[in-house]
Amino acid sequence: MIRRPSPPNRRQHIKHWIGLVASVVLMLFIGGCAAPPQKPVGPTVEETANLQRAERAQTNLADGLKKYDTGNYDEAMQKFLLALDSRQLSLAEQLTARKHMAFIHCLNGREASGKEEFEKLIALDPKFELSTAEAGHPAWGPVYRLTRTEIELRRSGRALPTQTTKAMSVGEKLVLQGLKAYDDADYNKSIKFFQDALKEPLTTPDQIAAYKLIAFSYCLTNRMKLCRAAFEAIFKLDANFSLTPAEAGHPSWGPSFRTAKAKQQSAAAKK
Repeated sequence: MIRRPSPPNRRQHIKHWIGLVASVVLMLFIGGCAAPPQKPVGPTVEETANLQRAERAQTNLADGLKKYDTGNYDEAMQKFLLALDSRQLSLAEQLTARKHMAFIHCLNGREASGKEEFEKLIALDPKFELSTAEAGHPAWGPVYRLTRTEIELRRSGRALPTQTTKAMSVGEKLVLQGLKAYDDADYNKSIKFFQDALKEPLTTPDQIAAYKLIAFSYCLTNRMKLCRAAFEAIFKLDANFSLTPAEAGHPSWGPSFRTAKAKQQSAAAKK
């Protein structure tokens, strides 16, 4: 007689299901402990591109400042524009670029364009100010002060003057030409322009600026007696005149300035 297999008892059935559940839990646990996918190491393509743009902007700004210092204003202007167009400059760097662009426009007789740059500067930073030496420069100082005045008038709701600009006088044009010659290291030509300018009606600050650069030019060409005489002419206009610390420490004209200053102080003490 054939014996039929007996059905599994209850205990075996429970053990079977417990084994299945344990297997599933173990698989889930192993899967959960698997290491998460690693992020790619290093910057992304976009981050690398932004970094390269920022580096190019920094290079163009630095090159522009070097070109400006050597009097190569057209190339300096191009470098500043490239740096600004990148939109990668900090606020301070934007102010530096636009300030020098304003200077270049004014040095080349483009006062309206210089004024535009000063307006952009002040729009970026309403507290922006030129240094005392920069604000007193005969080429861009008047343009900067005019821009400041107009902005203050607009802020206060007052009417702007009917005529905000005036044509440069003969003396002012000669001072500007003298500045350009000085920046080009053509000191003899610079002296001639400034001397011609002093024969024309000039404001006291413009006269002082002319005499100062005449003195610098004489000292740079080893004509120390004439250099001291130019400084002495300044003291007749302004007994309290002083060079900036950087200017006063210059090895070419610093000693001549101090000699002229001592002579002026000695003469004042005898009075």
